[in-house]
Amino acid sequence: MAELTATAPLVHLEPADRGGLQVSDRAVAKIATAAALQVDGVAPRDATRPPTESLAGAVSATKAVLTRPYPRVSVTVAGHRARASVEIETLWPRPAAQVAAAVRDRVAAALHDLADLQVDGVDVTVAAVVRGTPRAERRIR
Repeated sequence: MAELTATAPLVHLEPADRGGLQVSDRAVAKIATAAALQVDGVAPRDATRPPTESLAGAVSATKAVLTRPYPRVSVTVAGHRARASVEIETLWPRPAAQVAAAVRDRVAAALHDLADLQVDGVDVTVAAVVRGTPRAERRIR
């Protein structure tokens, strides 16, 4: 068998000299989206809306299928600073202002903790209030 030997000496680098990590804007947006969905009172992406029978309701349903689901997130990252804009749907009967404040805090904390960004602001818009459907509970037999 061939014997392996190291030819290059091991060099100890200081942490500042080892390089850095850049988190893409897309990854930052995904972190913000996941954080927003963790807040109690934010409608999940598969939230059902009540059926409508009017032409306006049919147009609205078609538009809902063709547009991006909520939460909708856009982020601006400059160096180690970030600003986020989040559009959510809240579940009835939760207070929209409290849900929006919780989303703002959760998104800011997640961006700071997971992406090491200084968050200058998180703007939250409640785009709609929807009726939540009770989630089916799993039964173990």
